[in-house]
Amino acid sequence: MVNMTDIFGNALSIAGSFMDSDLVNRFMMVIFAVILVFGVLNCILGYRLLRFWMMLGGFLVGGGLALVVVHTMGIQEKSTMLIAALAAGVVFAVIAFLIYKAGVFILAAGIGWAASIYFLHPTSSAVFFACILIGVALGSMAVQYCREVLIVATSLIGGIMAGVSLAQLGNLADIPYGLGMSVGFAVLGMLIQFAINKPVSDEEDEETVDEESTEQIYRRNQDLRQDQSFEQSQDRDMEESIYARGQKGQARKNGKRS
Repeated sequence: MVNMTDIFGNALSIAGSFMDSDLVNRFMMVIFAVILVFGVLNCILGYRLLRFWMMLGGFLVGGGLALVVVHTMGIQEKSTMLIAALAAGVVFAVIAFLIYKAGVFILAAGIGWAASIYFLHPTSSAVFFACILIGVALGSMAVQYCREVLIVATSLIGGIMAGVSLAQLGNLADIPYGLGMSVGFAVLGMLIQFAINKPVSDEEDEETVDEESTEQIYRRNQDLRQDQSFEQSQDRDMEESIYARGQKGQARKNGKRS
């Protein structure tokens, strides 16, 4: 049986080999600044930018799964692992973009997986498997309760990104400063997102009210026009009756004179 801890450790070691390169170290502050911007955007506009985050989440989840599968097959060449991760990432990103529910599931599952790994720090196969189950559970919930789950999930992952990167930029420790700022960003993001993203039912109710109001105004105008037409018809009939009586009276007078 494959040890999931070894797989995860190998993935971290691959990432670490890239992180230790001179190029990445030279632009480390720029990288953390970009992560900070993305984290804040995810906190505030995570639900509004759903398609973009679905594609990004699909790419990351697909790439991560490809690394696990390639390592399980015993392939150790970094070029092969990189190509497999990129190919799988692109495929998952396309699927996430084209199939809405699949994209929601992949995004939420990826967020749940990443957040559980960050908080639980898996050191055994059982804990790592529990992180996977947390991701699957969150993905399933997101399909059923899309708005609520995605707002909370994007606020959490955005808060972690923003808090940790801000702590790194300020040369502060992840605990307690990075964790505290992550919680603050996450809570603020949830409040803003729930405020600017109304439930679909409320929006539909508002549209229904607007439609009813418009229909009532239309009917009122139609009734008013009918009433005006009826009054004009009565006035016209009265005028014609008066004119006919006048003509008859004039004819009688002319007959008497003759």
